[in-house]
Amino acid sequence: KMGNERMFSLDIVNDDKFLSMPASAQALYFHLGMRAGEYDFVSNPEEIVRKVNCSIDDLETLLRVGYILSFDGEIMVEMGMNE
Repeated sequence: KMGNERMFSLDIVNDDKFLSMPASAQALYFHLGMRAGEYDFVSNPEEIVRKVNCSIDDLETLLRVGYILSFDGEIMVEMGMNE
């Protein structure tokens, strides 16, 4: 069951940059993080956007502010736990 557990950094979610994003983008960050696999990658970000009733704008917001990174159709979620 360890694979079902995720940790989010308070340094990220308490940051003014994070808190100034729309609530839908914040929610999408958590949904992507919960679904991230090994090395924090998500292979189906647009499907998740649809499933959780967010928008592509929310995904683009997360990309623009650097909470997710894009690699060949996959994204990596910056969880802030690489210390």
